[in-house]
Amino acid sequence: MFDDWINETNRYILKRLDRKPFRALDNELEQDIAELSNCYASVLLESGIIDSTGNGTGADMDEDDLLEAMLARFEAAHPADDERGLLYAALVDAYLTLVRETSEDL
Repeated sequence: MFDDWINETNRYILKRLDRKPFRALDNELEQDIAELSNCYASVLLESGIIDSTGNGTGADMDEDDLLEAMLARFEAAHPADDERGLLYAALVDAYLTLVRETSEDL
């Protein structure tokens, strides 16, 4: 069930993401979105926001803390210079914005 949510979310984000700011990531964007979904799920699980089935626990997490945790996890797998790091930060922010939207639309 949780894998279904991740797959639907990935499709939603790839369909609605404004790709112009991320042209430098064109050849890796689909993989980056999939990795961000895994980062998102891992951070929420480790923070106790969701349980192992993806159901909410009632716990809450500050949005800035979520962004920072996801970015740190993503950048650990994608070492980058400052310019690329800013691009990754913008991608994580855009991802989280679209996740909020998908929560309303799916």
